[in-house]
Amino acid sequence: MNEFIQLIEIAERLLGPNGCPWDREQTLSSLQPYLLEETHELIEAIDDRQEGKISEELGDLFYALVFVGKLGEKEGLFSLAEALQSICDKLIRRHPHVFGDVIAETSEEIVHNWEQIKKTEFKERKSALDGIPPSLPALPRAQKIINKIRRAQKGVKKNSSLESEEEFGGKLWEILEIADGKGWSTEDILRRMCQKREREFRDAEKTPEMDS
Repeated sequence: MNEFIQLIEIAERLLGPNGCPWDREQTLSSLQPYLLEETHELIEAIDDRQEGKISEELGDLFYALVFVGKLGEKEGLFSLAEALQSICDKLIRRHPHVFGDVIAETSEEIVHNWEQIKKTEFKERKSALDGIPPSLPALPRAQKIINKIRRAQKGVKKNSSLESEEEFGGKLWEILEIADGKGWSTEDILRRMCQKREREFRDAEKTPEMDS
């Protein structure tokens, strides 16, 4: 698209000799907070469903990613073209039911194939829990761990009397109110629980019963 080419040209000019001094001082590390901020602003816009806001915030995040790509080129680490080609190759490789001759008709089959393909890509990973970003906040990290353990154990989802997201949100709010009343840090508590559950699962993976 012409707009994509224009965005790249803008980034190149800002980073060029006669560009913006602030932009030229940035590094991949210094941009990390902005990536998080732009991502959260896009999520908020999606939640609010504000007309035009989603498009605006998506554009901001899109530029941040292009800027990261150009910084990678500037630092000699990778090129934007390499990053784009990498995701194109990955999407084609992980969707053989679309781009190949593999038959997968349900979401469960697709997810199973996806995980099997990932195993061939990351042969150095020894545990089903490997690959979870350590910098994730405790709540999304906990859900990632739960999801991966359930898949590895081929477990079924637990039944619950909660019937809606709103009802679950209310229950979660009650738990947070209890923690606040006790002066407890939910982030610290859940992080320690993640560590505990992860240790237990990794130990269980080493047993013959888990390997079979």
